[in-house]
Amino acid sequence: MSDYDLIVAGCGPAGSAAATVAASNGVRVLLLDKALFPRDKLCAGLLTWKTLQTLARLFGETPDTLQAQGVINHKNSFYRIRHRGALLSEGKLIYPFHFVERRVFDAFCLQRARAAGAETLLGQAVTWADPYRAMVRIRDGQTFTAQYLIGADGALSAVRAHCPADLAALRWERGMGLEVYLSREWLASRAGLHEDILADFPTIYSGFIDAGYSWCFPHRDRVIVGICGLYHGRPSGMIRERFEQFLNFLGLPKDHGLPVKGHPLPYGGWLSRPVFGRTLLAGDAAGLVEPFFGEGIHYALRTGEMAGQACLMALQSQSDPTHPYLAALQHEIFPELTWAKRLRNLLYWFVRLRFLLPVRAFLGGGGTRLQEMVHGMRSFRMLRKLTPPAKEPCPPSRL
Repeated sequence: MSDYDLIVAGCGPAGSAAATVAASNGVRVLLLDKALFPRDKLCAGLLTWKTLQTLARLFGETPDTLQAQGVINHKNSFYRIRHRGALLSEGKLIYPFHFVERRVFDAFCLQRARAAGAETLLGQAVTWADPYRAMVRIRDGQTFTAQYLIGADGALSAVRAHCPADLAALRWERGMGLEVYLSREWLASRAGLHEDILADFPTIYSGFIDAGYSWCFPHRDRVIVGICGLYHGRPSGMIRERFEQFLNFLGLPKDHGLPVKGHPLPYGGWLSRPVFGRTLLAGDAAGLVEPFFGEGIHYALRTGEMAGQACLMALQSQSDPTHPYLAALQHEIFPELTWAKRLRNLLYWFVRLRFLLPVRAFLGGGGTRLQEMVHGMRSFRMLRKLTPPAKEPCPPSRL
């Protein structure tokens, strides 16, 4: 007899989404995480339209209700894109960007999973897993079994480490992100800052790193400044050096004294079959991050939702979750990741050769279609119109 129907490792957006889908339909869910929540997470915290559509479907929340609860702390309707100091594109957004602090947002997602009925065990890292028996052992020595296991425990997934996965693509296409958080009070006391760091809208930059980008993202009480890019096969310390160049461009000297936070992230490599026995991997654990802008929150929520639905269907029908999960990924997720990577590689090639005219033409020549692509209204594949998932992809049914 299994201890649970479903064990989910990782209480971030992917794990909380999976647990919410399953627990709200009567599944006995155990949700594990090595951290105590709320906890910090490296992330610029930008929510696109498609992310908010997923939050509405999962949790019944709107931007207004999320803002009223303090989950969304800022929004704006303007953007700017630069190549170093040169302006490539700017304008009004067709749909606002919304910003969250991951410490607050992830705690909110976890609370919704708990409210749906998931049991949680925090502060206990997974130290061992058997993907074929859906079994995990945690730091204090306890072992739990379930019918199914979902690994949603991030880019350094402990569950994935015990799966016989071919990790070559993940390793080669691994990125590194670095960020500093600048309080608005601190910024107000400094002179000589670049205008972008004081702007109340996001700016993205190419040119500071050859296979990645930099950003300034405003929040209610702070500005997040960061850089991310591929680092496998590149000189040690390269990204930190480029980040210091970017900070200097923004008017922050080398002796700025600010704590720089870093974390690896998937950036173009993903598992094409993230299923091993009775274990499914979702979100960063499977490398399922959009490889153009590095958007991870939406893909974590959506693939967690898909994994939770697949396990729910398998429990209800005494079947295997492999086919429904892979079918959902192949229909909606993999095509977007593939075409986003092709577009990224093409534009980065132009940027490395300093052929900015094609890049400027792409950014400004399609009307609002590029914005629609970023927001998930259009596909990365030839900017085709996309149809959002159904409002209730998995009708409630008690087990």
